[in-house]
Order: sequence, then structure tokens, then C-alpha cells
Amino acid sequence: MIKELKTLHSGEPACQNRSDSDHLRFVIYHKEDDDLKFDFTIELNGIKSWAVPDVPSMNPLDQRQAEEDEIEANKILEKSLEQSLIEQALRTWDKGNYIPIDDSGNVLSEYEALECLEEGSLKFFLQGTKLVGEFVLMRRGKNNWLLMKRHDEFALYNSYGYDTVEM
Repeated sequence: MIKELKTLHSGEPACQNRSDSDHLRFVIYHKEDDDLKFDFTIELNGIKSWAVPDVPSMNPLDQRQAEEDEIEANKILEKSLEQSLIEQALRTWDKGNYIPIDDSGNVLSEYEALECLEEGSLKFFLQGTKLVGEFVLMRRGKNNWLLMKRHDEFALYNSYGYDTVEM
């Protein structure tokens, strides 16, 4: 199933048979006044958010620490994702759609994805403007997670991927 999702990255959603309103969205944004530089936010049974000290990497050998950020998620949940970004003067680093998947690449429902997250490991296919391909969030403590790129055809194994901040 995941092969159907992997099209040439053109900025268009790879899942053409779904309407935009059916897509689950993600955004990675930068907050000027925060010690942790970025927030990785997804729509999943509302909003889930993680503070990440550096931008996600397209290199599967890089791991990014991520700390669950319920306060930020609740702030965004009160409004739409776009309205929240505008009102808080947040700079978007990347945004797009994401598709929760299992180990075999099969698409998960939102309910199944929420169960995976609660169990401590959520795999997903990002369709962003900068990030594309399979990623995983893995719990490493109560509120501590790792955000990692999975090995796929979109992976960049050099040090020049999206490891630098470009807004």
C-alpha cells in the first residue's frame, strides 16, 4: 500500500483519492522565545505536539530528541492550526500532510494511529515541502520521544540534508 503513496515529490498530496479535508496535517514551526527551537505538531484526535531542539533530519542515522508538549497542543487546539500560527507569530519551517502507517506500510486509521502513539511508537509518511518519506516517533520515557527518519528512497545519508534552519 505504501508504494501507492510514494509518488515523485511534487508538493501535491500522494493520496489523490482523498479530499484535502480527509488528510491529517502536520506543521513544524519555530518559536522565537522558546529555549527549544521547534515544535512538531500533528493532527491526531485533536492536536499532538512535541518540542524538538533542532529541525528533523532526512538522514535516518540522525535522531532528534522530542519532548511531548501538551501545553502547546492545548493552545493550538483552541483555534485552528493556521489561526494559531498566525496569532502567535510563529514561523513555519515545514508543513503538509501525513499518513499513519504500520510496519508493512499499510495505512492506519486515526484510531489505530492513536493506539500506536499510546503504545509508544507511531510510524507515518510525511508529505511536506521539505520533509518527505517515512518517519517514526518512539517513546523513550514518560514525555521523552525520538523523532527519526526511516530508511527509504527519500532518505539522505549525507550531512547536507535539512539539518540547517532555512525559513
